[in-house]
Amino acid sequence: MCSNPRSIRPASAVAGVLFALVIVAGVRGAGPRFYPDDPLTVDNDSAFDASGAQPRNLSEWYDFATNQFGDPGEREKIRAVNINTLDEVPDSSWFTNRIGQRPMSAAEVAKGPDSVDRLDVEEWLVTAGKGPAGFQPGFRAVNARDTRPVSERTLYQLELDLEDFPDLATSAEIIGTALYHAIGYNVVDTYLVNVDPKKVRVAENATMRDASGRRPLTQRDIDEIFKLGKKNPDGTYRMSAGLFVEGRPMGNFTHFGTRPDDPNDIYKHEHRRELRANRVFASWINHDDSRAPNTLDMLVGPKDKQYLKHYMFDFGSILGSSPDRRVSGREYMFEGKPTLASLLTLGLWVPPGELAPFPTGSLYHHVGLIEAEDFKPEDWKPNYPNSAFDNLRPDDAFWAARIVARFTNEALAAVVKKAAFRDQRASDFIISVLIKRRDRVVSTWLNGTNPLVDFRLANDGTLTFENAAVNAKASTPGTGYAISWSRFDNTADTHQPVGAEATVQTTTTRAPQGLENSQYIAATIKSLHPDHPAWAQPLRAYFRREGAGWKTVGLERQP
Repeated sequence: MCSNPRSIRPASAVAGVLFALVIVAGVRGAGPRFYPDDPLTVDNDSAFDASGAQPRNLSEWYDFATNQFGDPGEREKIRAVNINTLDEVPDSSWFTNRIGQRPMSAAEVAKGPDSVDRLDVEEWLVTAGKGPAGFQPGFRAVNARDTRPVSERTLYQLELDLEDFPDLATSAEIIGTALYHAIGYNVVDTYLVNVDPKKVRVAENATMRDASGRRPLTQRDIDEIFKLGKKNPDGTYRMSAGLFVEGRPMGNFTHFGTRPDDPNDIYKHEHRRELRANRVFASWINHDDSRAPNTLDMLVGPKDKQYLKHYMFDFGSILGSSPDRRVSGREYMFEGKPTLASLLTLGLWVPPGELAPFPTGSLYHHVGLIEAEDFKPEDWKPNYPNSAFDNLRPDDAFWAARIVARFTNEALAAVVKKAAFRDQRASDFIISVLIKRRDRVVSTWLNGTNPLVDFRLANDGTLTFENAAVNAKASTPGTGYAISWSRFDNTADTHQPVGAEATVQTTTTRAPQGLENSQYIAATIKSLHPDHPAWAQPLRAYFRREGAGWKTVGLERQP
């Protein structure tokens, strides 16, 4: 059955809710497989007013305990529920197709979500301590020279590199933000700024939270933060400045279940493709900190038609920027037997991941614990279990790998240049790591299922398609393609075979006689390669007669 998020066009709220329930249940048997507006490119998940949602915050300990020692969500590797009939993710409040669907220049990838090229703020007014997420010291502040009321000024979260690791977390923040934006996720404007402590003052009502609870924030607190950082020769400190976007913060989203107070949240998060496939993206840049506390739901939109927009943020620990955890990306924080073995031997037993060829010397202090030689995408792990990651299927991973393959060497170099490492060796090293890990991701996951894409059926019955693995140089061409055809009854959801299966050696062939007057037809293809047995998994492409031609309306990868 084809997953297919329908446009919500209710005659009434009740009708809309009933329709949504039908979607959740996946009940398509009572209707046709394809509708006139298929394939959908937009998931209208802002149809219902969500202004009744209430703010919530998931503590880091709660999220860790729930996922590490509990079993939240479903562990069923069913087909992703929010994909369209072409096996793609429509645009939504969660995800906007960018580099995966259209060309992006290196400059556009590097720009990311930023609305200006350079953040020009000379004096800062601190309004609060930094939020609970993340480990880098920092604070929240506005432009002190802005003449508007403080509540109306643009708010930023500023974070500092630790003294022993100059550029490490701030560069990671810049790189992660740019890459995740190009992939398609909602992220916030993030800039590098040099902050002069002499031009930072604390607002009258500023507060912070520490072990004793909420208390007034003082100038001494700010001074202590700067003592942790690496001072520039001119007395300033390099910091990342993340924009607080418009809207009302509503707390974090989980990687399982749905949000009960959001009427638009009808798909279980562990079965959303963009959340499952984030395991592939996170493995690429070692975003081991991809968890609920580093997400944010924002209530946006006009009154009486508000909806939740879902953000990812805090990339300061990617690319090995947690310099005290050598098994990052290789083991969970609690790994059962390995963790117990380390405890019982007082640390004498060393997990294999700690022996990876990480950078050493001064380079380590700039780039942290990241490498590419021992990287195995299929074995990568976040800090602790993630329900969506655990439900990753080969078709989800294939979708993600195609996106990763679109990042050119030039684009990655532009992103790293934006991160402004002060040591050229660090810049060169990170570019090399991103390229090598990209190639490993692409090679692993483009060959994990039948890699055919971009099916087109011409008026005269000529079928053309592409092999994504071959195009990405992740594989050599196989020995051929076994193709069979059928006439498809869209109402009864049945196939009538036409002709016999034929094997061709190229990505161009002709449909057999007898299909010309059909409304729907389908081609089932198995790709043949001695080194990639997963290519033989059947893939079925559907075509609908429109006028004198054919439109590709469906694509199913059958694991």
